[in-house]
Amino acid sequence: MSFENVRNCQQFDFNCHDADSESPVSRETSDMQVDRLDSIRLPNQSLRIMCEVLIEFGLDPIPLITAAGIDPNVLDDPWSTLNGHQELRFEKFFLQTTGHVAGAAFHAGLRYSLVTYGPLGLAVLVSANVTEGLRLFTKMQALGYSMLEYRLVERDGIGIAFTANDQFTPADMREFMHERALGSVPTFFWDLRQQRLPLKYVESPLDRPKNWMNLDSRWETEFIYRSSRTAFHFEAGAGALPLPMTNPVLAASYRRLCENMLETSPNFDGIVNGVYQVLMQSRTEFPSAVEVAGRLHVSERTLHRRLAQCGSSYGAILDNVRLRRARELLEDSSLAIAAIGERLGYAETASFSRFFRRVAGVSPATYRKTSRGIFASALPMQT
Repeated sequence: MSFENVRNCQQFDFNCHDADSESPVSRETSDMQVDRLDSIRLPNQSLRIMCEVLIEFGLDPIPLITAAGIDPNVLDDPWSTLNGHQELRFEKFFLQTTGHVAGAAFHAGLRYSLVTYGPLGLAVLVSANVTEGLRLFTKMQALGYSMLEYRLVERDGIGIAFTANDQFTPADMREFMHERALGSVPTFFWDLRQQRLPLKYVESPLDRPKNWMNLDSRWETEFIYRSSRTAFHFEAGAGALPLPMTNPVLAASYRRLCENMLETSPNFDGIVNGVYQVLMQSRTEFPSAVEVAGRLHVSERTLHRRLAQCGSSYGAILDNVRLRRARELLEDSSLAIAAIGERLGYAETASFSRFFRRVAGVSPATYRKTSRGIFASALPMQT
């Protein structure tokens, strides 16, 4: 694929269709969908997964990243995020670049294991049963990667199906999204139970031959193509199945971490988003409120006033960013807890430990031990 063709791919058709019909949605709804793509933020893990797939097929992802308006350095920063348009542009380039590779989106989907979702994946893993885990995931899916909106269908409080709504997905990218879901969702289910989740059948809007990519055999269920949606229908009672790693204490802790992440995610507009971004971009010493105000071209007084109007404060945002940075270092580095505290601006280890316990509900040592234990014990998916 030439670079000129990549540049031509940057134009998107955002005219979407209602999920339950073939008629175009109203211009107002379409505009709202475009606004949503501008405002949402997605972790860079999805970008990294797709880059791995490209490299596996002998393709260089860097020109595509650049053409999508993304700084290639985001691949080296685990907390970097993309807006909805950037994610979609890169997915568009991925789709066109891998046009000669059968099932490329599906192959990418297989890599979206539950543990790649970080604290959200951990919270789901230690939930009591399938329904509780999926209910939590749908509630906090803003921490995930997909432009599809997942919904859990319940009957009498028990999950009976898991569906994907594509109303916020550009029409020319829906096939990519639904194909990727055929790999990512069953992988998610497998990790959830560490064995197959009993499925009655799976619906997909894709036009595929029977047992395409060996799916019927791989997931041990029937796939019905040319349907109106993507939907995974559970066998009776599957939603009530207990999860092997259930742990109420850890579930509460990881749920709280996810709530903190949602509070600090760059979904906010205006001043809150600005403060968040300045603090997250500071990889050494955190700037003071005065310094942040200067970078945002407002006075310190105006900064505090506008944050208060949004129901927030500089201290609260700083605490949340410190929490995210602490989690990153506890999970992904071998630094001593004292060294992590120093990086976050705490002169004494005890002060850092009190902070972490206050906002996360567990001590730094406990968090490091339990998170690594869960990742280490996750079983590989069968093929």
